[in-house]
Amino acid sequence: MEFKFDAEQQYQLDAIGSIVQLFDGQPKDAEAVLTALRVEGKLNGAQDQTSLDLDLSQEVGAVGNNLVLDEATILQNLQTVQDKNGLEVLGALVGGVLDFDIEMETGTGKTYVYLRTIFELAKAYSFTKFVILVPSVAIKEGVTTSIELMRQHFRDLYPAQPFDYSVYSGQSAEEVQGFATSTNVQIMVMTIDSIRGNANSRIIHQTRDKLNGLRPIDYLKATRPIVIMDEPQNMESQLSQSSIGDLDPIATLRFSATHRKQRNVVYRLDPVDAHDHGLVKQIVVADVAHQGSDVTPYIKVVEVRRDPWVAKLEVAVRSADGSMTRRVVNAKQDQELSNLANNSVYEGWWITELSIEPQFVELNKHGMLQQGEEIGGNSESIYREMIREAIKEHFRKQTLLKSKDIKVLSLFFIDKVENFLGEGVNNIDANGRFVQWFDELFREERAKTPQWQELFPQDPADLRRGYFSVLKGRKGAADKFQDTSGSTKTDDDAYDLIMRDKAGLLSWEQPVSFIFSHSALREGWDNPNVFQICTLREMGAEVERRQTIGRGLRLPVDQTGERVADRSIAQLTVIANESYVAFAKSLQTEYEKSGVEIGRVRLQEFSKIALYEEHIEPDGPEYFGYERSRTLYEALESSGMIKDGKATAAYQPTQLGFDLKQHVPEFYWPYEDVIIEYIGRSSIERYVKPQSKRKARKLNKELFANPEFEEFWRTISRRTTYRVAVDRGRLIEATVKAIKEAPPIQPLRIQVTRAGVKILRGGTKATETGQRSASLQGAFDLPDIVTELQEATSLTRKTIIDILIDSGRLTEFIGNPNDFIQMVKARLQSVLAEIVTEGIQYEKIGGYVYELRELQKDGQEEKDRFIDQMYELQNPEKSDFDYVVYDSEPERQFAELLDGRDDVKLFMKLPSKFKIDTPVGPYNPDWAIIKHEAGQDRIYMIRETKSTTEEVKRRPTENAKIKAATKHFAAIGVGDYAVSVPGAWRV
Repeated sequence: MEFKFDAEQQYQLDAIGSIVQLFDGQPKDAEAVLTALRVEGKLNGAQDQTSLDLDLSQEVGAVGNNLVLDEATILQNLQTVQDKNGLEVLGALVGGVLDFDIEMETGTGKTYVYLRTIFELAKAYSFTKFVILVPSVAIKEGVTTSIELMRQHFRDLYPAQPFDYSVYSGQSAEEVQGFATSTNVQIMVMTIDSIRGNANSRIIHQTRDKLNGLRPIDYLKATRPIVIMDEPQNMESQLSQSSIGDLDPIATLRFSATHRKQRNVVYRLDPVDAHDHGLVKQIVVADVAHQGSDVTPYIKVVEVRRDPWVAKLEVAVRSADGSMTRRVVNAKQDQELSNLANNSVYEGWWITELSIEPQFVELNKHGMLQQGEEIGGNSESIYREMIREAIKEHFRKQTLLKSKDIKVLSLFFIDKVENFLGEGVNNIDANGRFVQWFDELFREERAKTPQWQELFPQDPADLRRGYFSVLKGRKGAADKFQDTSGSTKTDDDAYDLIMRDKAGLLSWEQPVSFIFSHSALREGWDNPNVFQICTLREMGAEVERRQTIGRGLRLPVDQTGERVADRSIAQLTVIANESYVAFAKSLQTEYEKSGVEIGRVRLQEFSKIALYEEHIEPDGPEYFGYERSRTLYEALESSGMIKDGKATAAYQPTQLGFDLKQHVPEFYWPYEDVIIEYIGRSSIERYVKPQSKRKARKLNKELFANPEFEEFWRTISRRTTYRVAVDRGRLIEATVKAIKEAPPIQPLRIQVTRAGVKILRGGTKATETGQRSASLQGAFDLPDIVTELQEATSLTRKTIIDILIDSGRLTEFIGNPNDFIQMVKARLQSVLAEIVTEGIQYEKIGGYVYELRELQKDGQEEKDRFIDQMYELQNPEKSDFDYVVYDSEPERQFAELLDGRDDVKLFMKLPSKFKIDTPVGPYNPDWAIIKHEAGQDRIYMIRETKSTTEEVKRRPTENAKIKAATKHFAAIGVGDYAVSVPGAWRV
């Protein structure tokens, strides 16, 4: 099976585009520009660093990167990017260096983003030398595997960008020569250990005769590479940082889900964003905590101390919310344990004796209990039930997904390899207690239904496999599995094994679907089709829950390698040995410790709220941005609506008379419903759900046998085609006007100082000794502006040329071509969007956007939803399911209204597959309705639920799709299409 990669994932394109925009203004042919300036004499007499760089490059014969933008221009670009991405806008570069952070949640394609960024930077600015630094051999293997998997994908996307990649082994000094001297895009993958050190410990710092007496590091340094750091939080030591400096990079791009030290943040996709955009699986917790914990007291002796005499006991403590968690308490002799644990099960229990040598306690109702011993834990029965639950969930999920050609995997993390191996030494003869329980419970559960017997006919031993580090046997002795910590070199073979099996495990040809592992809880260790994770051990480390779920967050793939983002499928069930409440709370704490605010209102919470049309200024942002979000947050906090990111008792949006306008500045008043919706999202329960709230919807099969419904569906789902009639004269006139009103484009200038040669916008900003500046106009070849604009707009060359000439601003293009092209492109696209929507004409054609048989088939397969996302119908015969899934409060209110209306005979929330084409992208309407009125047989209605009917208070793309949909439905004979809002439902 081959993995497929989607080149149109918008969040990935946003991340890549943000990085590329950092260097906006950098000439594509920077080397030619500098050569031309030298020839013209504009650089004569410059005592600068570039001459030293030139000497080293010439000696090595290096073809390197040449960054000629000044730091002030890059800072300006960074500020633009940060504001656009809803990040805090910095006033200066952190540390005064070009170190940039890109934060992406596990499972969202971080590796894909930085690899594709390489090609985009090469395409835009001719940067060709890139070093990928990783903290471990394991991650290095993962990166090289990814490059191999994506090699053809990138060749198809960038046929004009030939590339090579190499892995620096440190064994041969000469391996850097090809990297340094090649004219193609070069990618070198290396571990931080290979450069961290000195000439005594690392070859890369040793002079070599074959390199003309230079060091390998000199060859890399001569190329001025862009350094890409994967998981940089593991390379933060002073030695690591100085080693990276030895490479003399023009910039460092740092990719991680959790940066320990934050630099200049360019893009952030945190767990909240990843979940909200459906980029990772929904987390579901099935807790198999011991249900009888209030009957049998759990006590474990951790330690006994004297001066003063006290025993550290682990007991089941009842929290304020009623949940039970195991904690260590200090107990003195004769002290009632029920008071320490706030748990009535310990009433009448106390310590009667304490001993240091040997360490033990004597309990009045049990007797002696030595250090490390426990009573009442029943861990064996809990672990058995956890294994049973994982098997049942696996069977259920595979039954659901078999028809979609998705293979389900389950992952077990265990405490000791011995519990898997028993007396065996490998997968073949393993007979530990977990293996025995698994085989026994597998057969027991399989026997319960014929469907499961047919789906899983194999022997359970053929379906399970352990991935552990292998301890090589001495001469004549067998190899055997061993316990490891997860962060040592002995783990690499376990990691390598499962990485090599990654694609194989997804195929039906490989029967293994239950995976047992001990310690490979590290970055890079995951599989997209892990749907169940079972933790057969105590959750200890402060990041263990986040690491655990990280192994299965990635969206699943089918047998063709296509990703499946459907929320009813993409769910990760964690079978935990603690309650849902305890798991969710601990997970939230882990996120907060790593700087991620999940389940809270964040300072940047509202930054991605789209501005209404009335608030969008020319060349201005389309979203709130960080500053507006911060102002709103502070207003809500000062008015007592939120505290520490949590809604207070004063915040009651559903209460009659509640008015948010009293608590926020006037600018935010039109956005009241959106703001309330965003605050409502800020709950940990939105991201981690209890299994008990999962609900399967029941399909109304009788509906599909109803001829009236069949006629209705065939009417509303007819296909159309559209064409756009554009008034060329009006387009040219409107675009020319917009270009003339745009702010002036500052010319690029060359600045020469003793520190170096830099290009900046608008000339020099200050004077210093030895500084001169000169215009860049005519110093380099101009890009093909007509072709670039034609590719972006699909307009004819003649129309584009007429617009450019009539604008009267072509001299600015000669002075600063890149900025001028971006300005014209933005104006053209804006005018086009408005004119195209008005000139669209739809025509009915044969076929349907969504076949009735496909609708019924999808309905029968649709299973997993959550009760907090659904409205339960009082009249389920009126719709296709007994529950309606809703995305917003207006949608829930509308469903309730339709459910209760006698004149509404049928209504349904249109599925996401029901899409019609518009000039601004596919459009999925919300509702289809059949209404009966006196004197009329029936009325077919299509409705779109919004929070407002005012166009200026909606996004431009929303308005464009609504206008297009009105014409589409009119063309197929469904003239009753309208927008419904609270208070004006129009039904």
